[in-house]
Amino acid sequence: MKSRKNLFLAGLILGAAALSSGCGVTMTGAVKDDTTLTGTSKQLPTESTVSEYKGPKLRVGVVNFQNRTPSKVLGIGEAASDILGTILQKTERFIVIPQQDIQSILEQQRLGASGAINPDTAAKMGEILGLNAIVTGAVTAYSEAEEGKDLLVYQTKKQIARVTVDYRVVDTTTGVQLLADSGAGIYEKQVSRTLGLGGRAGYDPDLRDGALRDALTKAMVNMMKQLGTRRWAGRVAQVDGNSLYINAGQKSGLNVGDKLDVFRAGKEIIDPVTKMKLGVTENLIGQAIIMKNDIGDQADLSIANPTSGSGFRSGDIVKFSGK
Repeated sequence: MKSRKNLFLAGLILGAAALSSGCGVTMTGAVKDDTTLTGTSKQLPTESTVSEYKGPKLRVGVVNFQNRTPSKVLGIGEAASDILGTILQKTERFIVIPQQDIQSILEQQRLGASGAINPDTAAKMGEILGLNAIVTGAVTAYSEAEEGKDLLVYQTKKQIARVTVDYRVVDTTTGVQLLADSGAGIYEKQVSRTLGLGGRAGYDPDLRDGALRDALTKAMVNMMKQLGTRRWAGRVAQVDGNSLYINAGQKSGLNVGDKLDVFRAGKEIIDPVTKMKLGVTENLIGQAIIMKNDIGDQADLSIANPTSGSGFRSGDIVKFSGK
């Protein structure tokens, strides 16, 4: 009888060992979607007029988010800007300027450090890079927790990551801050182990990125309310006789035959109480029509001919007025 008991226990141990052989730890959880637990990504088409808007795409620069987490989580600021850039691209409403291009201009023009964007800096960058808006911010909190239960031969743990992100959107044509807000994200992932083998799960970037996606997709819904219906604006890059070279083209969604209103930027408008810049005056000086839209190294430069007005010069603002 005793030998049968020993055989049974030995069999139980061997069976459990067989179950735990291989990787030891199994995990479930995916971060390929734009959001994790809230389904926020489904709101993007309904909370904005992306599908209805037919004008050119806005050019948006995403500056690396500052890392203000107490423990200085490695790479979380860069990850936030990369993830937000991907979300912006997926709406098919924006052209996202890579961070390395933004950083290059910052260094060349000595405009400030990554993430430290003020209205004057934003307006200057908009003129140089042809941006319509700049998005920047900071990751201010990040934490991971583990919860679950232990059975005789099987453990189930749930890893939960939480993040808080502050973000700002600045209009580069006027230098005015369009939006300043913060949001939280959460992502969870299940980890299973047999007989405790396999040890504690190590560092997992999926947790960090999943929480960031959740927070930034929620942020994107708010951004779309400001950017999604905004009238596209570009700049006259150069004037050559009767030709106006516009710093956008086929890639941005400008088509041959599109009509543009041309404005000359005037005086800054300052709030008398807060002393903050509210915008600039814009004087309509003429109109133009796109004649060619596929020139330049990246087919994102156009030639427009004036249909009214005169005295156009580099730096003048052009706004989409239809076909």
